[in-house]
Amino acid sequence: MGKRQVFNKWKMPWRVIKGDTVYIRTGVEKTKTGVVAQVDRNSNSVIVEGLNLKKKHVKKTDEQPGGIYLVEGKVHYSNVSLVDPETGRPCRTSFRYLEDGTKVRVAQGRKASGSIVPFPQFERKKPRAAVVGPKCTPEGEVNKVTYTPARGLAVAAGTGARGVRGFAASGVFR
Repeated sequence: MGKRQVFNKWKMPWRVIKGDTVYIRTGVEKTKTGVVAQVDRNSNSVIVEGLNLKKKHVKKTDEQPGGIYLVEGKVHYSNVSLVDPETGRPCRTSFRYLEDGTKVRVAQGRKASGSIVPFPQFERKKPRAAVVGPKCTPEGEVNKVTYTPARGLAVAAGTGARGVRGFAASGVFR
């Protein structure tokens, strides 16, 4: 039996990502800041380096000795705030677009400076594929019109942007 997955009814864009400096607002580690080590979007939580430490009991095996280890526990996403880079205080953020079209996070709120909160640079464990594979359509072929209907045939009434919705909608079996 696995852990219960949280169903997120309203998907909101996450403003906290791996490598961000965050302020913990509630709990035992209240008022402390740390760097996000991991983000778990299924359980709506983050793991902050060196904070919210839990004791984990590990059995002795051939590879490792047993004992009690301290591991970082999860903190719910709603209990952390991004830190304003200029003031060093917690703030709310919103997404904005610059004149050149790049998406940025802007610090907002009563005590925020209104500055841009930069996205942290980190190396992906599974890098995104940037090469064109054998099954990819070439760039020049994508916008080419490859189908023209035969002359004299009227387009069926049931067809639209989604295509034919069935034989009854196209008028074939009337």
